[in-house]
Amino acid sequence: MASVPPGNNPKEKEYGLLGFIEGHPSNLPDPDADRVSSYPHLVAREFLAFGLMLATLLVVSFLFDAPLEELANPAKTPNPAKAPWYFLSLQEMLHYAPPFISGVFIPGLLVVVMCTIPYWRGRMVLMPITFLLAAIILPLLDGIVWAMLHSVAPGFADATRSYGFPTFIMLIVAAFALGKLLLSPYFDDEARVERLRTKLFLTFVGIVFVLVMIGQFFRGPEWRWVWPWQ
Repeated sequence: MASVPPGNNPKEKEYGLLGFIEGHPSNLPDPDADRVSSYPHLVAREFLAFGLMLATLLVVSFLFDAPLEELANPAKTPNPAKAPWYFLSLQEMLHYAPPFISGVFIPGLLVVVMCTIPYWRGRMVLMPITFLLAAIILPLLDGIVWAMLHSVAPGFADATRSYGFPTFIMLIVAAFALGKLLLSPYFDDEARVERLRTKLFLTFVGIVFVLVMIGQFFRGPEWRWVWPWQ
């Protein structure tokens, strides 16, 4: 076998120096150039908003009396007995679904799902927000679904009524349908997902607001529908 002469090895590379250029190397773009620290930029704005809100509440409290009712009378229960405004949406749901669903299951489910929102990524970030929307809408249909079930299997419908069986079934179906839907190519666009996420969450907030308004202004004795001017 003939040996390869030095310098003729095809695996060797040769390098040459062309010259020197005076000056400084070009600066690389700073990845944090479009960011600012939370302190003092964000914290200062938060403290300013807190101060303005506190001053507004102090002025309102000095100028207007709180809309309190008469002293509580154990012998007289108000009709209707309304919850504080932040619970009126749940109380309104009690009109449509069993107490276990509206008073226990749905509030607990909403808290758990909201706690998991920061851990979803990509298109699947729509899953918890859409499920929130389903959890606030489907109990309103519990009575309709139960009536349909009662027409087919009255014994089973009556036995499972107190546990809100129709709502459980609808939520399970909604979870599987959402998981299948989010795998479609329509949700490949991240910008579209971000816009849809904002719209869905605003829709959820809007429905809760509507339920609060109905419970506050449109419910009278025995929780019957009344107009505000009646």
